[in-house]
Amino acid sequence: MTGVVPGPQPRRKPTDEWAFLLPPGWARFPAGPEHAGPEHAGPEHAGAAGTAPGVVYLPTEPVAGMAVPASITETEILGDRRADPAVVAADVLGTGYTVSGPVDLDGRPGARLTHTVHDVHREGDRPTVSTRQVAYVVLRDEADGDWLVLTFSTSWSSRGTERLAETLVEFFDAVMATFRWRGPGADPVHLPERRVPGSV
Repeated sequence: MTGVVPGPQPRRKPTDEWAFLLPPGWARFPAGPEHAGPEHAGPEHAGAAGTAPGVVYLPTEPVAGMAVPASITETEILGDRRADPAVVAADVLGTGYTVSGPVDLDGRPGARLTHTVHDVHREGDRPTVSTRQVAYVVLRDEADGDWLVLTFSTSWSSRGTERLAETLVEFFDAVMATFRWRGPGADPVHLPERRVPGSV
């Protein structure tokens, strides 16, 4: 009798999947077929450093009649065994980010980074548009060198909208407080089942 002998199965870990809570009015837009569920299921590890297809979360409904100037981007870095989250994140985010402090995402170590850009046409002018990004960079697996980067971006063009941007940054930090690992063997606490509106 002949047959195909199955090869070694990829090792599944608690950090292969994750989830966090978003309020109504946000939608999840996957960038690849492996991002088809309400939370991400990590791809098979190729053993080489690289970046996996990401996911973008966008507000789709106005608040108090105003469009919410914000987005959240989810990116995986695979096979990067460097220990410094700021160095790892620079490959995806670019330079200019400042580490604002260490973070713990459901038991995994990482860092919170920030970056602000002011679009000024002439020296001394008030910025036409300013953008602030806040990134959480977390080490998912030391042996494989796998990382997760969640980046929040918001912009403003006046003192009033700057206050809104500051509030939105606080909102993102609150969202990250709900972050939980959902892979095999994980034991998420206080995170009810919830599908982000618009998920496919």
